[in-house]
Amino acid sequence: MKKRLFHRGYIIENSTGLTSDWKTIINGQTVKGMITNIKKSVDWWCDTKAFMPPERFNLQAQTKKVISMATSEQYRGIVLKNDSGKANEWYVMVRGQLVKGDIVSIKKYLDRTLAA
Repeated sequence: MKKRLFHRGYIIENSTGLTSDWKTIINGQTVKGMITNIKKSVDWWCDTKAFMPPERFNLQAQTKKVISMATSEQYRGIVLKNDSGKANEWYVMVRGQLVKGDIVSIKKYLDRTLAA
């Protein structure tokens, strides 16, 4: 039994009953995958007219896990941030300038800048 969904003008079908076996045609290309990723691909096409395969949305979910490793630290009233989790990739905005590097160097720079 085929299941059919209508989403933003596109018919999305599932003929096997498996959750990862949905398919539709976007811009003449047949795309297959999970229903949520198919819908995201259709939304992307409708909003931007640029094709993005459903597999790319799985990769974005994985990169969000990496972003969750982001840390921040308060130093002398200024927030120092690190989005990657690596020791030498800290950054801060000071007086409209972006300062990047390891946390010790940034703290030394802030001490010199704020003392002046």
